[in-house]
Amino acid sequence: MVKVNKLALSVSAALILGATGSAAQAATAAKTQTQQQVSDLQAQVAQLQQLVQQLSTQQQQQAAQQQEQAVQLQEAAIQALEKPNVAPKESSSKPGWLTLGDGQTQLKIYGSIRADSTYDFAGSNANTTDIYNRTNRVPLNSANATQGSLNVSAAASRIGLDVTRPTSYGDLVAKLEGDFLGTTYTNANGSFRVRHAYLTLGKWLLGQTGSIFVNGETIPEVVDANGPMGSGSQRNVQVRYTQPITKTQKVLVALEGGDADGYTGTAQTSGGSRFPALTARYDISTADKKGVLQVHGLVHENRVSTNDTNAEEKLGWGAGIGAKYSLTPNDMVFANYYHVRGDNRYMLYSNTAYVATANGTSYTISPSEFDSALVGYSRKWNAQWRSTLAGGGIWYKDDNAYAKAFTTGVKPSASTNKTMYNIIVNTFYSPVKNVDIGAEYTYGQRETFAAATSTESNKGDFSRFNLMARYQF
Repeated sequence: MVKVNKLALSVSAALILGATGSAAQAATAAKTQTQQQVSDLQAQVAQLQQLVQQLSTQQQQQAAQQQEQAVQLQEAAIQALEKPNVAPKESSSKPGWLTLGDGQTQLKIYGSIRADSTYDFAGSNANTTDIYNRTNRVPLNSANATQGSLNVSAAASRIGLDVTRPTSYGDLVAKLEGDFLGTTYTNANGSFRVRHAYLTLGKWLLGQTGSIFVNGETIPEVVDANGPMGSGSQRNVQVRYTQPITKTQKVLVALEGGDADGYTGTAQTSGGSRFPALTARYDISTADKKGVLQVHGLVHENRVSTNDTNAEEKLGWGAGIGAKYSLTPNDMVFANYYHVRGDNRYMLYSNTAYVATANGTSYTISPSEFDSALVGYSRKWNAQWRSTLAGGGIWYKDDNAYAKAFTTGVKPSASTNKTMYNIIVNTFYSPVKNVDIGAEYTYGQRETFAAATSTESNKGDFSRFNLMARYQF
């Protein structure tokens, strides 16, 4: 019995000890879990604090960027009020151009050194002592003119300056060019004259350059420094606007300087206007750049004014068409045609623009009227040799008041031309780059409005050989 009680006591003690141990372990486990939860909460709080700090930093950065953008927009708005919001293009380096200290303006010097020699086989007198073609001045065959005449000159040499600078409106381009074919230029003489002096900006041109009425782009290459008959080389002070239509078409319109009034009695035969001349041209080229077609137009005023209450005006006008086409890379053809009334400035070798005749105290203007044509063919034989064959002429209307002024004796001179023509053949040799040696033969003839009582021949022949040497830089 005693043993049983001891056993029972032992079991009870063991149970009590087991229960006590389990409670202690449970308490420990609970404490550990609580500590882990606290640690997790602390970590989450730290992460939240870090996230809040990042968000605050980003908001501050965004606010600073917005403030900076607002300042930039304000500055841009101020600049837009002062000038167009188009930044000038950066100046690019181009071969042969010199960039000035501003890093934007570039300039290039160019020109040519040239020597000409002409020999007239027939038709020589004081009026033809010239390196220019003077078919319009040769003596009539009845004059028994001197045979053989030599003329030389270096006055066709040129010097020029091109300038370009980017602006907010596009490139500003300027040109200044001159030669020495002024008032005297034979043998060792030469006086400087301005050929081109203009600037362009965008579609506008202002200054002196070739008129858009003349056909500088559709004529063949010749040795004569003046150009072939049936062409023009007039350079006027002008305001010009160019409007592209497509990649291959454009229209040019210009107001060109006219002639100031210079009344000299019945001897006045040109000049006098209150307005500038209006010229226009339409250009079209083929997509492959082989062909070019140009249509020209001209309107201006002729005026004779003896005083403010006695003036006579007459309209002068002209129209023309010119073309060139490359048959092959080595063969090119040219053709030009003009009809002109009351003008003598634009086309080479033309007569006076009009005849002014007295009618009591007033005057009558009788304008001249003519057609001109030019055709040519050029051949490039190889890299060094090329040649041209061309023919051109001018035909004046012979049944109008202008013609009758000469055929009826109203005008004392019977040497005014009725028709003129030239036939030209030449060749150019380029032994090295930028060096040309040219040789050219020209035959021409003029026929005058003969006076009714004249029994002399009214024709004169022109026969000339040209030599030219030129270096271009």
